[in-house]
Amino acid sequence: MITLIIVRHGEAEPQIDGKDDKDRKLVKKGLKQMKRVANFLDDLDYTFDRVLTSPYIRAYQSAEAILDELGVDDKKIETFNELSPEKEPSAFIEKLKEMDNTTLLVVGHEPYLSSLIRAMTGGNVELKKGGVAIVDYNPVEGKGVLKMLLTQKVLKLI
Repeated sequence: MITLIIVRHGEAEPQIDGKDDKDRKLVKKGLKQMKRVANFLDDLDYTFDRVLTSPYIRAYQSAEAILDELGVDDKKIETFNELSPEKEPSAFIEKLKEMDNTTLLVVGHEPYLSSLIRAMTGGNVELKKGGVAIVDYNPVEGKGVLKMLLTQKVLKLI
């Protein structure tokens, strides 16, 4: 069984002509959103074995912010091209078959993450900016269960 803590990156700089989308950085609000995610994970005693992000800077920065807030400095952030927003989730799901009995923090983008959750669980969801979903996935059976889906609005209330 693999537990995936799936996080959509925080609020980022607006898209501007001439600036590559993958180079957009988190803004102050986005950092605050990721701190809120980290505190939620800490409150529920969630830990993870690996941290995986898309190669886009805002996803990497989101993972960094979560690790910093948790005080975790022994985890390396791994960038996976399979988590790029233009990719199909099936390639990442194939990678999951190489892993087992692990908990992953996965940081990425929409609509990719919703498609990933749908491919693993059959659930039709939308992950808002700074949102978090928890999925238990069995790579042998190719089936998963959506355990939790929270928006920033809900996280503010916790």
